[in-house]
Amino acid sequence: MKHKFLLLLLTGTALLLTFADGQHEDIPYQAVTKICEACVCLSNQDSNHRLHQTLNCDMKNFEHILPRWPTEFGTQSTGTEIVATYSGNRIRLLQQLPATNATLTLSCRHCGMQQLQAPLFMDVPNVEALYLSWNEIAEDALTPELFRGPFKSTKYEPIGLKDLDLSHNRIALLYRKLFEHTPQLLKLNLAYNRLSVLDAGTAAALGSVTSLQRLDLSHNGLMTLPTDLFVQLSSLRVLDLSGNEFTVVPASIQQLGKSLVQLNLSGNQFTSLNAQNFQKLEALRRLNISDLPALRTIGRGALVLPALEQLECARNPKLELLELQDLLASRALSQLDISHNALNTLTLNVSSSNSSNSSSAAAWPRLRSVSIAANPWYCSCELMQSLELVGMPRVELSAGGAEARCDTPYLLAGTPLYNLTSQQICSMVIPKKYRAVEEEPPRFLRRRYVVLTAIIASVVVVLGLIIGFIVVCVRRRLKGSDYGVQPIRYTSVRGSNLSAFSQLQPASVASKFNNAASAGATGAANA
Repeated sequence: MKHKFLLLLLTGTALLLTFADGQHEDIPYQAVTKICEACVCLSNQDSNHRLHQTLNCDMKNFEHILPRWPTEFGTQSTGTEIVATYSGNRIRLLQQLPATNATLTLSCRHCGMQQLQAPLFMDVPNVEALYLSWNEIAEDALTPELFRGPFKSTKYEPIGLKDLDLSHNRIALLYRKLFEHTPQLLKLNLAYNRLSVLDAGTAAALGSVTSLQRLDLSHNGLMTLPTDLFVQLSSLRVLDLSGNEFTVVPASIQQLGKSLVQLNLSGNQFTSLNAQNFQKLEALRRLNISDLPALRTIGRGALVLPALEQLECARNPKLELLELQDLLASRALSQLDISHNALNTLTLNVSSSNSSNSSSAAAWPRLRSVSIAANPWYCSCELMQSLELVGMPRVELSAGGAEARCDTPYLLAGTPLYNLTSQQICSMVIPKKYRAVEEEPPRFLRRRYVVLTAIIASVVVVLGLIIGFIVVCVRRRLKGSDYGVQPIRYTSVRGSNLSAFSQLQPASVASKFNNAASAGATGAANA
């Protein structure tokens, strides 16, 4: 009896929890009598006899979602797909969704949403996609209870969520167990939030979604990534880190070497790329390194990517060096965009005795297009031969209204590249006055001026030492002779000479008197 009683008690508790977590009757839903008159309801069936139903309630000035699904949608069995959209309304609080066993896609963008009622999917276990971008959702609205499914036996069941879009919100961190009820999550978009630092909890939350295939962390102000962020994400195929503040390529990306297919690093603050940045990305097919305002060089070995198919390296205003030779390792290369950079030449050597066309076909048999417009090209024999090895018919010589033209030498300045051939350029004799002159550094930095300055400084120092030595010797010689200048000695008149003068004065007067008297006596005797 005791065991039966405990079982009944547990069952009753579960039912109470389920009821308590159901739709809150104290929060009103949108009062609509005839849903399909207020919103747009559509139904169709595909070739596999699967029923697709659409409920479009965009921009209806709603403040809440509807309390139920339209009766026109029928039983909403597991073979049915419902797409419901409430975008452009004023829904500050997203309430618990009405019950259905159908596969659900819910969109609620641009609604000024701030709060989400947990559990949101208690009666919708088969939700597949949730799009809540362009709202005002902060981290306190995202709790683990939000995504839990129906309560069965002793635990909450997971939900079937596969696609979650939380971009353009106010999220600064994620709770560690936020995704514990979403084991099937494949796509997570957190772009344009406030995740400038991925703390331990946020990193743990992201790392717990082992099924994740697409992750978007773009435009968050990130400068670094945790070293072990991707250790558990062995299924991640697409990673977007564009629009952040990285100055070096995060080393943790190397942990995705066997799975990562697409990487977007555009809009960061890299100054250079080297051979260590992508060396372990064996499966990488698409790489975007465009719009990097500080990028100057892409070093040798940086683009040795065997599986690469598309490379976007455009609009880097300071990029002067790109090793095209590295791309020979990418046999599957089909698209190359290096337009709007500061490149002036390209070097490509295909070791083959065949013609140029056969060489390019051997290097990149799948190459369809190469965009090189809006670069300050130096139209040399080397450049034209490289372009012909790539295959001139595949080269796109214009992009965004700009053409690929010669910038130098002066004789060819402004000439479109499609009017030139390597044979013309290689046989052309450019007059001396039109030849490119290497720009010299300022005069004070030129070698001959630096040497001359050093010699003058040495001479001045030596002369100074010699003159100083002569002066010292002369002073010593004069000091030992009579012609030397003797120092002036000062004594106190009042303390010494005056007193001596006062003592000697009477004796002096008496002496003078005695001398006068003796002189008078002598004169009288003579008379």
